[in-house]
Amino acid sequence: MFLAHYGTQRISGGLFHQATAWGETAVDVFFVVSGFVIAHAAAGRGPLDYATARLARLYSVVLPCLALGWALDAAGPLLGPATYAAAPGFTGAAGLLQLASSLLFLDHLWLRAAQPGSNLPFWSLCFEAWYYLAFGLLLFLRRPWNLLAAAAALALAGPKIALLAPLWGLGVACRHICARWARASPPHPVLGVVLLAAPLLLLAWDPTARACFPFAPFAGTPGCLRDLGNDYLVGLVVALHLLGVQAIAPRLWPLLRRVARPLAWLAGASFSLYLLHYPLLHFLAAASPWPPAHPATRALALALPPLLVLALAAATERRRDAWRRAVGTLLPSRRPRWKTGEL
Repeated sequence: MFLAHYGTQRISGGLFHQATAWGETAVDVFFVVSGFVIAHAAAGRGPLDYATARLARLYSVVLPCLALGWALDAAGPLLGPATYAAAPGFTGAAGLLQLASSLLFLDHLWLRAAQPGSNLPFWSLCFEAWYYLAFGLLLFLRRPWNLLAAAAALALAGPKIALLAPLWGLGVACRHICARWARASPPHPVLGVVLLAAPLLLLAWDPTARACFPFAPFAGTPGCLRDLGNDYLVGLVVALHLLGVQAIAPRLWPLLRRVARPLAWLAGASFSLYLLHYPLLHFLAAASPWPPAHPATRALALALPPLLVLALAAATERRRDAWRRAVGTLLPSRRPRWKTGEL
């Protein structure tokens, strides 16, 4: 996603422009992987633990990123108005009502299509938060109330969010299949290799043929429905890949054990990079005294956002336990009544 936005003309003069068309595909991958990870993290937890973990995960990054993004969007247009004039959906630094809408993840309910300042990628987090809610209701309420409550949450969120929910659900389904394989015998390694190679199918993909975007107002046109089908196919390919990883995990474990710690450390800043890279890229391009295609501008825009985000993550998502304790003070300490079925 970072390279997809970095590769635009207004940021880098088109360096790595080949990646720009793959931004939506990257979000499809993100939704499937998120469903897998959250389903794994929620296993064995109660509703209060789940709510605390999800709220801490969201707001440990959302609060500082919205604040810093507002500052960048307020100063950036003064330095390079042309850069921001070409930024999609940018109408100025977010006002109080827009910030409140983003904090409550209301930017894309039904026919709404809003964003906090230049932070266009924030749309996917508005989808993600509603998936957290729907999954929690589905997981912790008793049947049939769990199905009704999850469906009601997605109905309240609207068609844009609800129609991409199956991607998130694919990740959840993958996690359950992988858990079963871990308890029993996984499939033959040859099948695992075949499944692992599923993303190679995306080499024949044409991401430039998209007619609609999830962050735009909902339109049920044939082109948008075709895009939705493509999203599902991408999600299915990613899900098959995850199953392939699980199938050959015993053979990969010696290698994975060596790289697990550095990968986990880098992943500890991924959420911050995702939420903050777009405002940072625009600000750096606007503040640079050189044009976007100049090597110095390209180098600054490529190197500084990851470095700044790594520093920011030390006070945000890497301190998740502190955020969980802070969120825990705001939530009820006793078990909610609806856990026992008393609705």
